[in-house]
Amino acid sequence: MHSRRKRRDPRHAIRGKFEGAELPSLQFKRKGATFKGQVSNVSDGGFCLLAPHAPRQSVLLQGPLKFAGLPAEIPTLVQVRWVERLPHGRNYRIGLQYVI
Repeated sequence: MHSRRKRRDPRHAIRGKFEGAELPSLQFKRKGATFKGQVSNVSDGGFCLLAPHAPRQSVLLQGPLKFAGLPAEIPTLVQVRWVERLPHGRNYRIGLQYVI
């Protein structure tokens, strides 16, 4: 069985949006890129994002997490754990883990 299929936390399908800015590294001190995408599922440990552009693995993203039907935004800091290009289309599936 593929290791990513063995989840520690159960996933819950949910619609939402995330727009996160890459935190600048201490080496470069330049403003990081912004990534926008659709949330496809969420768990206690993180969430999965579908996006047209992929951030680099291990980079930190900071931004609001918004769920459909809820007026509140959740300030979020996440680390990119994995990136997978989808076979059809030009989108990516991105695994994001909460940084606490």
